[in-house]
Amino acid sequence: MHCQKLLKIFQMKSKVKILPFFVMLLTLSACTIPIATIAKHGEWYDGKQVTVKGKVVNTLHLEDLNFFVLKKGGNYLNVKTNDFLPAINDNVKVKGKVINKFYYQRDTILIIEETVKPGKKTNFNKAVN
Repeated sequence: MHCQKLLKIFQMKSKVKILPFFVMLLTLSACTIPIATIAKHGEWYDGKQVTVKGKVVNTLHLEDLNFFVLKKGGNYLNVKTNDFLPAINDNVKVKGKVINKFYYQRDTILIIEETVKPGKKTNFNKAVN
């Protein structure tokens, strides 16, 4: 609830001077950032740790790279992980660093990079509502 109030204030205040303040405030608090906000303003979150929730709609495993796609509403977000891939249709919560321009093949894409240290529990192994 606290995060939703901050987000409403953020959306109401559109002056450029205060945008960095609200991005920092949302990032430093343990809030779940909406996928739509990160997708629309990836440059504001570049390099920052964020937590997102969404439904897994696609997965991709390529030797050393594991990717999955989260969807919330009509918005999508790519997640790169060094851990096992979640199952399609799982609702998951992921914490990771935003990379606004991740180079993949010939494209640059916006991703969240989740890094799970060996022996640590995976963030997305717990189903969320």
